[in-house]
Amino acid sequence: MKPLNYTERNKRWSHFLGLYAALLVLTTLCWWLSLALIPRLTNVQQNQSEREMMAYEKQLMLTDKMLTDIEQGAPLTESWSRTFYANASALDQQFPKPLFMATTNSYRQLAGEYENAKRAGDESIQLLNSQKIQLEARKAALLAALAAAGNELTKVAAAPKAGSPPPSAAPAGPVISPGVYGPFKPLLISGTGEFGKNQPEINASVQFMIVRDRQVMMGVYFETGGADAGTLAKVTERKEIYTAPPGYKIAGLSVPERTPWRINYIDKTTTSDTFTIADGLMTLTVNGNTPGLDVGATGGSALSIQLKKPIKVELEKE
Repeated sequence: MKPLNYTERNKRWSHFLGLYAALLVLTTLCWWLSLALIPRLTNVQQNQSEREMMAYEKQLMLTDKMLTDIEQGAPLTESWSRTFYANASALDQQFPKPLFMATTNSYRQLAGEYENAKRAGDESIQLLNSQKIQLEARKAALLAALAAAGNELTKVAAAPKAGSPPPSAAPAGPVISPGVYGPFKPLLISGTGEFGKNQPEINASVQFMIVRDRQVMMGVYFETGGADAGTLAKVTERKEIYTAPPGYKIAGLSVPERTPWRINYIDKTTTSDTFTIADGLMTLTVNGNTPGLDVGATGGSALSIQLKKPIKVELEKE
């Protein structure tokens, strides 16, 4: 039997134990870094969310004051309406998160109810609608605050752990796939909500925009009615259709950004109308004048958008 080489055996055991101890130290260090850094990152994200909420509340004060003035008896003029809707649209552009926009849509609905009450000459209806819609607006604002904080916490939890290597290359050829978006239903601004035999004027537009280098939004505008139709309704909405992966920003799209494609026509029938726009990129299906109720909770007026071709997204590392 070959004699044991104790010197060599001890040397190998020492080498093994040294590697094992180094692995334990490295594992402990990664665990400590995770416990130490994630709460700090969470606090940073919460502070950013709180600052955004403070900025939103500050910008909302003007719109809120305009509604309060009307509640207290100020005259409801055409100038007031134009200024109010302009402020609401500016809020949507500055704060594009869906629940933020739900708040401003509640404010738009309240303004439309005021205009209806003024035309009907019924102050009690105006007060009742004020109480109802203001409660909805406050609820939407609270949900927006909770969702903003929750989204930031989710991002932190999904962030790469300490020691994980950063992504080495951008995903190859990300695209926004064809699909159907909508229906987008307009909010009643004035009138009874029914066109009857009147022929409403349809105005609609669609555009794509990059928001904060992170999101691709589909901006939609749909208006139906007008002075001759006896009813006016419209909706302005942004739909998120792509979000860049962590560590990357959106550098461009294969379609023109912030270039609205529009349609405008008089709806002379009660059937849906279909239009292909943007060189075949999209198809718009419009329900303007319908056989029953046109505008309202169960109204048939709506705009649907079918994206027929993929949109390529260009990414860059941050």
